[in-house]
Amino acid sequence: MRILAMLSLFLLVATPATATIVQALGVEQMAREADVVVHGRVTERTAAWNEGKSRIYTVTKVEILDPLKGPHTAGAVIQIRQLGGTVDGIGQTVVGNATLKVGEEVLLFLDHDPAKGLHYVVGMAQGKFAVDRRGETPTIVRDLGGLALADLGKDGLNGLQHAQKGPQKGPALDAFKARIRAAFAPRP
Repeated sequence: MRILAMLSLFLLVATPATATIVQALGVEQMAREADVVVHGRVTERTAAWNEGKSRIYTVTKVEILDPLKGPHTAGAVIQIRQLGGTVDGIGQTVVGNATLKVGEEVLLFLDHDPAKGLHYVVGMAQGKFAVDRRGETPTIVRDLGGLALADLGKDGLNGLQHAQKGPQKGPALDAFKARIRAAFAPRP
């Protein structure tokens, strides 16, 4: 059913060539469905060709500052794999991908493949929040540029909204982390 809904979405909805259509995901939904949720710092990025030299993948290392969900502990380093990157002067880009920059402090919602030791950002850019420490209180910032968010209901597509380009300031970091923890906390 979900495949048919997404197929109809691609066929019936005209979007600019600079947008990737994804299912809109709320913070609570991502918190419940993600295998891993971490507050961390990006330490390294490495791009390489796949075995057949047909695709470029970037593996980003993130040191965990605060594990919110999943098997990892503070101080552990995890690897996040994403399609796209630049190798030998050749670049491949996926519009709407989460952008992870070395040195950046982030809050990430991730799927985990323990067999490969890799993680994948949930919902593309939806699964990444940057931490802004320039003010008195650290806040989160989200950039969904390049995404068109599909609202899928039981009967198919309910609507499509193009995400605002550029960073959108969010709540205080501590309040946001409490909201995430509450989403997957056991109910009384």
